[in-house]
Amino acid sequence: MQTCLTLRDRNWAWFLVPSNASSAGMSTIIPIYILALGGQVREVAIAAFLSNLAMTLGAVFWGRLVDVLHWRSTIIVICSGAVAVTAASMYVVSSIPALLLLSALIGFFSVGIAPVTNLLVMEKSRSDEWLKAFSWTSLTSAAGLVIAMAAGYFWLMRYDIQSYAAACSAIAISSVVLTVILVKDPPSRLDRNAIVSWPSLIYRLRLVPVMFLRPISDFSAAKLRRSASRKEFLLFAGTGLFFLSGSLVFTAYTPFMKDSGITDSEVFLAYTILHLSKVFFLPFNHRLVSRGGEGAYGRLAYIPRLSGIILAVAAALLLAGNPTSILAITLCAFVAAEIGYSIWSTTTSSSLLRIIPAGHEGSVLGISSAVTGAGLLIGSLAAGEISSAFGYAATFSVAVVMALASFVIVSKFFKKTVVVARLAA
Repeated sequence: MQTCLTLRDRNWAWFLVPSNASSAGMSTIIPIYILALGGQVREVAIAAFLSNLAMTLGAVFWGRLVDVLHWRSTIIVICSGAVAVTAASMYVVSSIPALLLLSALIGFFSVGIAPVTNLLVMEKSRSDEWLKAFSWTSLTSAAGLVIAMAAGYFWLMRYDIQSYAAACSAIAISSVVLTVILVKDPPSRLDRNAIVSWPSLIYRLRLVPVMFLRPISDFSAAKLRRSASRKEFLLFAGTGLFFLSGSLVFTAYTPFMKDSGITDSEVFLAYTILHLSKVFFLPFNHRLVSRGGEGAYGRLAYIPRLSGIILAVAAALLLAGNPTSILAITLCAFVAAEIGYSIWSTTTSSSLLRIIPAGHEGSVLGISSAVTGAGLLIGSLAAGEISSAFGYAATFSVAVVMALASFVIVSKFFKKTVVVARLAA
């Protein structure tokens, strides 16, 4: 029998705060360090690509390890400990190739905690409390991001990049300690296939978009034709373009800020505001969507998202040499883009779950995650090449075009979904 604990017994999730703080801090500081060592946007893009690729492969590896060995706390300890060692090693690293390797390692080990967290939520709370439990872990995870960015903002005012990496290592060690104290493996196992029946997991899959439910080998043209209807195909295409657009922007944005004269500390300030907007808006997100409808808010989500990217284009075109103005525009752009993403993710995730045909849940969700991962990978490489050849304004402009294309396709998906629903009624 599954162990069912009330939502009040959720102290185990506190390990997520230092865990996310350490990995997010490293993911943000590595591009800055690459630039400090003389690297350009192309090297930063390669680091992002390697990190996303390692996350993709790591998601499959850790997911299978959970299935085979049924570990929970052990995997968290291994991953957090590996992040601690990787972060500490940055203190003695002074070459770009070594930083590229560290970026890949951070991606590989940081993603291992996500599938374990989802299983622990389902094992340690009753089924009628899963939504609240998933929301709680999402908030604690976001809190870790805010803490990492805020700590970087204040730390880098006085200290250097490598010492911040050492601080991230200490934070990761605290995650290991909290896991040993708070996380106890349940006496019985939960079938991981049951995950696909719960809507909130799909939202979390978008927070860690490359966490496959099935091996990556399931993503093929034949599998796509067998598993996806026309509605699903439209949503997959819109999703891939949406994440490609976001990857173009955020891969290039740290180099853009640094080339514009923004300090390391201010870079962390910008990302602090971005993650704070996520924390503040998350509690209202589901209420808005449930009241206004998925179709309406799925389209409206593109307004703040596109507004944020267009602000980035304006900053790159019009504010060169004015770091104060660029930072102010960046803060507005980040808030708008994050709010748009939050609404979009909720609407498209719940819509996808609703249209999945019975018996195809794992395959369809695996394809959805693979499409998302492909968008991130292609976007990261494209950001480096376009920015190097044509500049940041061109990169952000291409991101606008990709987001608009995503809007057109996703709008067709919602229109087709509404027509089908009316016919069924």
